[in-house]
Amino acid sequence: MKFSLFVLLLSAVLVPHDFFISILTIRHNAVQQTLDLTWQITAHDLEHALSNIAELKLNSVHEHPKADSLINAYFVDHLHLSIEDKPLNWRWVGREMEGENMFCYLEVDSVKDSGGISVSNSLLQDVFMEQDNIVHLESGGRVITHHFLRGVGMREFDIE
Repeated sequence: MKFSLFVLLLSAVLVPHDFFISILTIRHNAVQQTLDLTWQITAHDLEHALSNIAELKLNSVHEHPKADSLINAYFVDHLHLSIEDKPLNWRWVGREMEGENMFCYLEVDSVKDSGGISVSNSLLQDVFMEQDNIVHLESGGRVITHHFLRGVGMREFDIE
């Protein structure tokens, strides 16, 4: 009986899911002149994507000591932000887990307005062909949403 229960639980954990989605919300804070980024990702998908570099073992006692910097480096490779063709660089703020979902927090300083921001998001598309990266840009009470599917390049958001 115990073995059957173990096999059932193990198979439930190892069954791949049918959807591959990340959600990146970019909020323009006009008062502080920042872009505040919140990226929601399925943690084990990100672990899989980085498995050739390191075993992250996120949110465990055996978590890789450089997990944050490895994740951020992966983000640098797959998220490109610019305004007026000038690349924007973010600062890693932190991350937290909620079940299988990981929320990563980033911030870009010195952004007076969000008009004409260009975004390219290919996160996990090197691993999962079906990956859909949803980007919400929030500014001045308005929200613009775009889906980045495999092969979709840069997208300019004009929220003014």
